Amino acid sequence: MLVLPFSVLAFCPLCVLATGALTGAFRWLGVDDLIIGLWLGGFLLSTSVMVGNYLRLKTKKLSNYSAAVAIALYGLTIILFYYDGILSAPYNSIFGISRIVIGLIGGSLLLLATPYLNKILKRTNNGENFIPRQKMLLGIFLLLFFSLVAYFL
Repeated sequence: MLVLPFSVLAFCPLCVLATGALTGAFRWLGVDDLIIGLWLGGFLLSTSVMVGNYLRLKTKKLSNYSAAVAIALYGLTIILFYYDGILSAPYNSIFGISRIVIGLIGGSLLLLATPYLNKILKRTNNGENFIPRQKMLLGIFLLLFFSLVAYFL
């Protein structure tokens, strides 16, 4: 999905900022790395799409910059975590994979699924949203729900 061109999956700057702020607050409060990874994955994906869409509008080309921005952001994040020792922390892995990386992947997949789940919900309501800002709230709800699941597991 990140490599192939796809239709607009817009994220508003406020949503990106809120997700980033929550990620920082969770880390400061000592929340589990799996939950932090979920929110960080959502933050990186939404930032990648938002910056990619901005670059596409500024250059007036049909190129998909979101994939390049995503590769850069995810790559830099993993490199920084590696050099900070977060990825190699003892007792912080599931089947040998760092909990924060599992969360990163899971959070990204949840936010990738959000537009499709939103379309399904709209189809059941004759093309209308059930509530205002449904797409944004659906993404936040998915992250919150799976954060609670990870917390209780």
